Amino acid sequence: MLFIKLHYFKLSDEFEGLSYLEVSELVLYDKKEYFHCIYKVMDSDNTGDKKVSKEANLAFFKDGYTIASREITDFDSLTPLFKGIQMQYEAISQLTQSFALRTHREGKPIQCEKGCEWCCYQPVYMTTQEAVLIYEFIQQVFDKQQNNEILLKARAKYKQTKHLTEQEKQKIKVACPFLNDGSCSIYSVRPMACRIYLSSDRNLCKQKFKSHGNEGIVPALFDFILKAGKYMNEGFVSFLKGKGRKMEELTIEEFMIKLFGQPNFYYDWLNKDSFADGDSK
Repeated sequence: MLFIKLHYFKLSDEFEGLSYLEVSELVLYDKKEYFHCIYKVMDSDNTGDKKVSKEANLAFFKDGYTIASREITDFDSLTPLFKGIQMQYEAISQLTQSFALRTHREGKPIQCEKGCEWCCYQPVYMTTQEAVLIYEFIQQVFDKQQNNEILLKARAKYKQTKHLTEQEKQKIKVACPFLNDGSCSIYSVRPMACRIYLSSDRNLCKQKFKSHGNEGIVPALFDFILKAGKYMNEGFVSFLKGKGRKMEELTIEEFMIKLFGQPNFYYDWLNKDSFADGDSK
């Protein structure tokens, strides 16, 4: 993965041809926990067992969908939505901790740590519900001057990258609007893409950053966690889409520009049924 773009709201190949209602029934009536298959799936990465991998992907998708369906009981306020997102983030955190124990025992530990910012200069995509959570967080936690600085940084990065292809964006190293003195200023609400971008070799990340997009240098990322977060978020977003919420996938800076320009965005998003309005996407 050369850039952090996860197509969350498009149903994956495993669910090709299924309607959202069929996916809903599959998830709610054939629930399958995934924690018990962590080691089996990690082993399959070495053996190339596609069947095991497919089963795990479905399990992750189910978990994301089930968390959303259980926690998001209504759209009268942001509270149920935010509770669901936090539950999802807790689930991926627990999974990452279990995974980290395994990699440590195998002598290939996760090397990401505070102050390691090499991945914070590339394009990072997120989905609508994540953008709303982040925007509401900074409105409550940051002061007016800090919010203005974030918006200025977002505009500056977007101006440099908006006409570029994904490969071209890799050569433009512009910091995330939320990177502050080498640390993430929204760490507790950072999007899923950031949570699952974990490396076993910090030096490779540094080399990738300094190479200005050299495709010959590939970060040593953990595919298992990337897939787990991707499919979990697909399930979560599929639930929201099935409930008529219009879902988008944009870069962090694009979403911040959009939400700063539309302070009541969340209210319209919560209350507008895209199916009824023929605006489902």
